[in-house]
Amino acid sequence: MPNIVEVSKLTKQYGAFAALDGCTLSIQEGSVFGLLGPNGAGKTTMIRCLLGYLKPTSGSAVIDGVDCIQSSLQVRQRVSYLPAESKMFRLMRGKDCIEFFASIHPRGNQQLALSIAKRLELDTSRRVAFMSTGMRQKLAISCVMSCQSRLMILDEPTANLDPTVRSEVLRLVRESNGRGTTIAFCSHVLDEITEVCDHAAIMKKGKVETTINLNELKFVHRVRALVPQDAVPKLPRDQMRIVSENLQVIVFEIVGPLDDHLAWLQQSGLREIQIESVGLKGIYEGVHPGNLEGENLAYGGDLNSQSQKGVMV
Repeated sequence: MPNIVEVSKLTKQYGAFAALDGCTLSIQEGSVFGLLGPNGAGKTTMIRCLLGYLKPTSGSAVIDGVDCIQSSLQVRQRVSYLPAESKMFRLMRGKDCIEFFASIHPRGNQQLALSIAKRLELDTSRRVAFMSTGMRQKLAISCVMSCQSRLMILDEPTANLDPTVRSEVLRLVRESNGRGTTIAFCSHVLDEITEVCDHAAIMKKGKVETTINLNELKFVHRVRALVPQDAVPKLPRDQMRIVSENLQVIVFEIVGPLDDHLAWLQQSGLREIQIESVGLKGIYEGVHPGNLEGENLAYGGDLNSQSQKGVMV
Protein backbone atom coordinates (compact mmCIF):
# COMPACT_ATOMS: atom_id res chain seq x y z
CA MET A 1 0.00 0.00 0.00
CA PRO A 2 1.20 3.58 -0.67
CA ASN A 3 2.03 5.99 2.13
CA ILE A 4 -0.73 8.43 3.06
CA VAL A 5 1.60 10.49 5.28
CA GLU A 6 5.15 11.47 4.29
CA VAL A 7 7.22 13.61 6.67
CA SER A 8 10.78 14.51 5.73
CA LYS A 9 13.30 16.32 7.94
CA LEU A 10 10.54 18.33 9.61
CA THR A 11 11.92 20.92 12.03
CA LYS A 12 10.19 23.46 14.26
CA GLN A 13 12.53 25.87 15.98
CA TYR A 14 11.67 28.29 18.81
CA GLY A 15 14.83 30.33 19.11
CA ALA A 16 17.54 27.92 20.24
CA PHE A 17 14.97 25.25 21.20
CA ALA A 18 13.95 22.62 18.63
CA ALA A 19 10.45 21.27 19.33
CA LEU A 20 10.96 19.14 16.20
CA ASP A 21 14.45 18.25 15.04
CA GLY A 22 14.61 16.76 11.55
CA CYS A 23 11.72 14.30 11.90
CA THR A 24 11.24 11.78 9.11
CA LEU A 25 8.21 9.51 9.17
CA SER A 26 5.92 7.54 6.84
CA ILE A 27 2.45 6.16 7.55
CA GLN A 28 1.13 3.49 5.22
CA GLU A 29 -2.40 3.84 3.91
CA GLY A 30 -4.86 1.55 5.71
CA SER A 31 -2.70 1.15 8.83
CA VAL A 32 -3.16 2.05 12.48
CA PHE A 33 0.03 3.90 13.36
CA GLY A 34 0.98 4.57 16.97
CA LEU A 35 2.92 7.64 18.04
CA LEU A 36 4.68 7.28 21.40
CA GLY A 37 6.76 9.50 23.61
CA PRO A 38 6.66 11.40 26.91
CA ASN A 39 5.35 14.93 27.26
CA GLY A 40 7.61 17.28 25.34
CA ALA A 41 8.77 14.65 22.85
CA GLY A 42 7.25 16.59 19.93
CA LYS A 43 4.14 14.51 19.12
CA THR A 44 1.60 17.34 19.31
CA THR A 45 3.94 19.78 17.56
CA MET A 46 4.27 17.36 14.65
CA ILE A 47 0.49 16.94 14.42
CA ARG A 48 -0.03 20.71 14.42
CA CYS A 49 2.52 21.11 11.64
CA LEU A 50 0.81 18.38 9.62
CA LEU A 51 -2.54 20.16 9.93
CA GLY A 52 -1.17 23.62 9.17
CA TYR A 53 -1.77 25.06 12.64
CA LEU A 54 1.99 25.63 12.96
CA LYS A 55 4.43 26.55 10.22
CA PRO A 56 7.58 24.42 10.40
CA THR A 57 10.99 26.04 10.28
CA SER A 58 12.15 23.61 7.61
CA GLY A 59 11.39 20.24 6.07
CA SER A 60 8.29 18.95 4.30
CA ALA A 61 5.08 17.08 5.05
CA VAL A 62 2.48 15.58 2.71
CA ILE A 63 -0.90 13.99 3.51
CA ASP A 64 -2.76 12.10 0.79
CA GLY A 65 -0.63 13.79 -1.87
CA VAL A 66 -1.34 17.31 -0.57
CA ASP A 67 1.40 19.58 0.79
CA CYS A 68 0.65 20.29 4.46
CA ILE A 69 2.44 23.64 4.40
CA GLN A 70 1.18 25.09 1.12
CA SER A 71 -2.36 23.61 1.12
CA SER A 72 -3.33 23.11 4.76
CA LEU A 73 -7.05 23.70 4.13
CA GLN A 74 -7.17 20.83 1.63
CA VAL A 75 -5.32 18.67 4.14
CA ARG A 76 -7.85 19.37 6.89
CA GLN A 77 -10.68 18.47 4.51
CA ARG A 78 -9.14 14.98 4.29
CA VAL A 79 -8.46 14.54 8.01
CA SER A 80 -10.47 14.04 11.21
CA TYR A 81 -8.57 15.32 14.24
CA LEU A 82 -9.16 14.77 17.95
CA PRO A 83 -6.85 17.09 19.91
CA ALA A 84 -5.55 16.12 23.33
CA GLU A 85 -7.56 18.96 24.86
CA SER A 86 -10.70 19.49 22.82
CA LYS A 87 -12.82 22.60 23.34
CA MET A 88 -16.59 22.38 22.94
CA PHE A 89 -19.31 25.04 23.02
CA ARG A 90 -20.28 25.10 26.68
CA LEU A 91 -23.80 26.50 26.20
CA MET A 92 -24.72 23.91 23.56
CA ARG A 93 -26.28 20.59 24.35
CA GLY A 94 -24.34 17.52 23.30
CA LYS A 95 -26.68 16.74 20.39
CA ASP A 96 -26.36 20.32 19.12
CA CYS A 97 -22.56 20.06 19.16
CA ILE A 98 -22.79 16.84 17.17
CA GLU A 99 -25.12 18.49 14.62
CA PHE A 100 -22.80 21.48 14.28
CA PHE A 101 -19.55 19.54 13.79
CA ALA A 102 -21.22 17.07 11.42
CA SER A 103 -22.43 19.99 9.30
CA ILE A 104 -19.04 21.73 8.94
CA HIS A 105 -16.91 18.70 8.03
CA PRO A 106 -17.12 17.48 4.41
CA ARG A 107 -17.50 13.90 5.63
CA GLY A 108 -19.54 14.57 8.78
CA ASN A 109 -22.21 12.00 9.67
CA GLN A 110 -24.67 13.11 12.34
CA GLN A 111 -26.46 9.78 12.68
CA LEU A 112 -23.21 7.88 13.07
CA ALA A 113 -22.04 10.40 15.69
CA LEU A 114 -25.25 9.92 17.68
CA SER A 115 -24.82 6.16 17.40
CA ILE A 116 -21.26 6.40 18.75
CA ALA A 117 -22.43 8.62 21.60
CA LYS A 118 -25.03 6.00 22.51
CA ARG A 119 -22.37 3.26 22.50
CA LEU A 120 -20.28 5.41 24.84
CA GLU A 121 -23.33 5.90 27.09
CA LEU A 122 -23.28 9.67 26.67
CA ASP A 123 -26.36 11.75 27.52
CA THR A 124 -26.43 14.13 24.54
CA SER A 125 -29.32 16.13 25.99
CA ARG A 126 -27.05 17.63 28.66
CA ARG A 127 -25.35 20.97 28.12
CA VAL A 128 -21.58 20.84 27.73
CA ALA A 129 -21.11 23.17 30.71
CA PHE A 130 -22.66 20.54 32.96
CA MET A 131 -20.69 17.59 31.54
CA SER A 132 -17.78 16.01 33.37
CA THR A 133 -14.34 15.88 31.74
CA GLY A 134 -14.95 12.27 30.70
CA MET A 135 -18.35 13.12 29.19
CA ARG A 136 -16.82 15.95 27.14
CA GLN A 137 -14.19 13.50 25.90
CA LYS A 138 -16.94 11.10 24.82
CA LEU A 139 -18.65 13.94 22.96
CA ALA A 140 -15.45 14.90 21.16
CA ILE A 141 -14.83 11.26 20.20
CA SER A 142 -18.37 10.96 18.84
CA CYS A 143 -17.91 14.04 16.65
CA VAL A 144 -14.48 13.06 15.32
CA MET A 145 -14.88 9.31 14.80
CA SER A 146 -18.15 9.76 12.89
CA CYS A 147 -16.29 11.47 10.02
CA GLN A 148 -15.42 8.97 7.28
CA SER A 149 -12.08 10.62 6.52
CA ARG A 150 -9.05 9.29 4.69
CA LEU A 151 -6.93 9.92 7.80
CA MET A 152 -7.98 10.13 11.43
CA ILE A 153 -5.57 11.61 14.00
CA LEU A 154 -6.40 10.78 17.61
CA ASP A 155 -4.30 12.50 20.29
CA GLU A 156 -4.76 10.71 23.64
CA PRO A 157 -8.33 9.60 22.81
CA THR A 158 -8.84 7.52 25.98
CA ALA A 159 -7.72 10.20 28.45
CA ASN A 160 -10.16 10.66 31.36
CA LEU A 161 -12.20 7.58 30.40
CA ASP A 162 -12.97 4.59 32.60
CA PRO A 163 -11.68 1.12 31.52
CA THR A 164 -15.00 -0.01 30.01
CA VAL A 165 -15.29 3.06 27.79
CA ARG A 166 -11.60 2.80 26.87
CA SER A 167 -12.24 -0.69 25.50
CA GLU A 168 -15.18 0.59 23.48
CA VAL A 169 -13.07 3.40 22.01
CA LEU A 170 -10.43 0.88 20.92
CA ARG A 171 -13.19 -1.16 19.27
CA LEU A 172 -14.32 1.97 17.43
CA VAL A 173 -10.74 2.51 16.25
CA ARG A 174 -10.58 -1.01 14.82
CA GLU A 175 -13.98 -0.59 13.17
CA SER A 176 -12.97 2.71 11.54
CA ASN A 177 -9.78 1.12 10.28
CA GLY A 178 -11.81 -1.80 8.94
CA ARG A 179 -13.83 0.67 6.86
CA GLY A 180 -10.61 1.90 5.25
CA THR A 181 -9.61 4.86 7.43
CA THR A 182 -5.92 5.24 8.22
CA ILE A 183 -5.46 6.14 11.88
CA ALA A 184 -2.63 7.91 13.68
CA PHE A 185 -3.02 7.01 17.34
CA CYS A 186 -1.12 8.98 19.99
CA SER A 187 -1.09 7.49 23.48
CA HIS A 188 1.01 7.14 26.62
CA VAL A 189 -0.56 3.72 27.29
CA LEU A 190 1.63 1.02 25.75
CA ASP A 191 -1.10 -1.63 26.03
CA GLU A 192 -3.38 0.46 23.82
CA ILE A 193 -0.72 0.87 21.16
CA THR A 194 0.01 -2.86 21.23
CA GLU A 195 -3.69 -3.74 20.99
CA VAL A 196 -4.77 -1.58 18.04
CA CYS A 197 -1.64 -0.53 16.10
CA ASP A 198 0.35 -2.44 13.51
CA HIS A 199 3.23 0.06 13.39
CA ALA A 200 4.52 2.64 15.88
CA ALA A 201 7.14 5.35 16.16
CA ILE A 202 8.86 6.44 19.38
CA MET A 203 9.80 10.10 19.68
CA LYS A 204 12.39 11.68 21.95
CA LYS A 205 13.37 15.34 22.22
CA GLY A 206 11.79 16.28 18.90
CA LYS A 207 13.17 13.33 16.94
CA VAL A 208 11.74 10.06 15.69
CA GLU A 209 14.14 7.64 17.36
CA THR A 210 12.77 4.37 15.98
CA THR A 211 9.87 2.92 14.01
CA ILE A 212 8.52 -0.51 14.93
CA ASN A 213 6.53 -3.17 13.10
CA LEU A 214 4.42 -4.44 16.00
CA ASN A 215 3.48 -7.59 14.10
CA GLU A 216 7.13 -8.68 14.24
CA LEU A 217 7.72 -7.98 17.95
CA LYS A 218 6.94 -11.56 18.93
CA PHE A 219 10.16 -12.55 17.13
CA VAL A 220 12.41 -10.33 19.28
CA HIS A 221 13.83 -11.58 22.61
CA ARG A 222 16.21 -9.92 25.06
CA VAL A 223 18.96 -12.00 26.67
CA ARG A 224 20.82 -11.06 29.84
CA ALA A 225 23.76 -13.19 30.95
CA LEU A 226 27.02 -13.24 32.87
CA VAL A 227 30.09 -13.04 30.64
CA PRO A 228 32.75 -15.77 31.02
CA GLN A 229 36.04 -14.47 32.40
CA ASP A 230 38.18 -15.97 29.66
CA ALA A 231 36.46 -14.46 26.59
CA VAL A 232 33.37 -12.59 25.43
CA PRO A 233 31.39 -14.74 22.96
CA LYS A 234 31.15 -13.51 19.39
CA LEU A 235 27.55 -12.68 18.51
CA PRO A 236 26.13 -13.29 15.03
CA ARG A 237 25.64 -9.58 14.33
CA ASP A 238 23.08 -10.10 11.55
CA GLN A 239 20.61 -11.68 13.99
CA MET A 240 21.66 -10.28 17.37
CA ARG A 241 22.29 -6.75 18.61
CA ILE A 242 23.95 -5.64 21.83
CA VAL A 243 21.90 -3.46 24.17
CA SER A 244 24.59 -3.05 26.84
CA GLU A 245 27.74 -4.83 27.97
CA ASN A 246 30.49 -4.59 30.54
CA LEU A 247 33.13 -6.92 31.98
CA GLN A 248 30.53 -8.94 33.87
CA VAL A 249 27.10 -8.66 32.19
CA ILE A 250 25.98 -8.57 28.58
CA VAL A 251 22.47 -7.72 27.39
CA PHE A 252 21.56 -8.35 23.76
CA GLU A 253 18.51 -8.96 21.57
CA ILE A 254 17.82 -11.89 19.30
CA VAL A 255 15.88 -11.16 16.13
CA GLY A 256 13.99 -14.13 14.70
CA PRO A 257 12.57 -17.37 16.10
CA LEU A 258 14.22 -18.18 19.43
CA ASP A 259 14.43 -21.92 18.68
CA ASP A 260 17.03 -21.22 15.98
CA HIS A 261 19.45 -19.83 18.58
CA LEU A 262 19.09 -22.13 21.58
CA ALA A 263 21.98 -24.39 20.51
CA TRP A 264 24.28 -21.36 20.12
CA LEU A 265 23.28 -20.04 23.56
CA GLN A 266 24.06 -23.38 25.21
CA GLN A 267 27.51 -23.49 23.60
CA SER A 268 28.34 -19.78 24.04
CA GLY A 269 29.80 -20.11 27.53
CA LEU A 270 27.43 -17.50 28.90
CA ARG A 271 26.17 -18.18 32.43
CA GLU A 272 22.94 -17.47 34.30
CA ILE A 273 21.13 -16.77 31.05
CA GLN A 274 17.81 -14.95 31.35
CA ILE A 275 15.48 -14.42 28.38
CA GLU A 276 12.38 -12.30 27.90
CA SER A 277 10.12 -11.40 25.03
CA VAL A 278 10.97 -7.78 24.31
CA GLY A 279 7.52 -6.36 23.58
CA LEU A 280 6.85 -2.70 23.02
CA LYS A 281 7.79 -1.87 26.62
CA GLY A 282 11.32 -3.18 26.13
CA ILE A 283 11.87 -1.09 23.00
CA TYR A 284 10.35 2.00 24.61
CA GLU A 285 12.63 1.65 27.64
CA GLY A 286 15.56 1.32 25.27
CA VAL A 287 14.76 4.77 23.88
CA HIS A 288 13.71 6.22 27.24
CA PRO A 289 15.92 4.20 29.60
CA GLY A 290 14.55 2.93 32.88
CA ASN A 291 16.18 0.53 35.31
CA LEU A 292 17.42 -2.28 33.05
CA GLU A 293 18.83 -4.23 35.97
CA GLY A 294 15.43 -4.27 37.66
CA GLU A 295 13.45 -5.61 34.72
CA ASN A 296 11.18 -8.61 35.19
CA LEU A 297 12.43 -11.43 32.97
CA ALA A 298 10.06 -13.87 31.35
CA TYR A 299 12.15 -16.89 32.14
CA GLY A 300 15.76 -17.66 32.85
CA GLY A 301 18.53 -19.94 34.01
CA ASP A 302 18.18 -23.41 32.59
CA LEU A 303 17.66 -23.49 28.82
CA ASN A 304 16.75 -27.16 29.00
CA SER A 305 13.71 -26.48 31.19
CA GLN A 306 12.10 -23.37 29.70
CA SER A 307 9.03 -22.54 31.71
CA GLN A 308 8.13 -19.29 30.01
CA LYS A 309 5.62 -17.05 31.71
CA GLY A 310 2.97 -15.44 29.55
CA VAL A 311 3.93 -11.83 30.17
CA MET A 312 1.62 -9.27 28.59
CA VAL A 313 3.23 -5.86 28.05
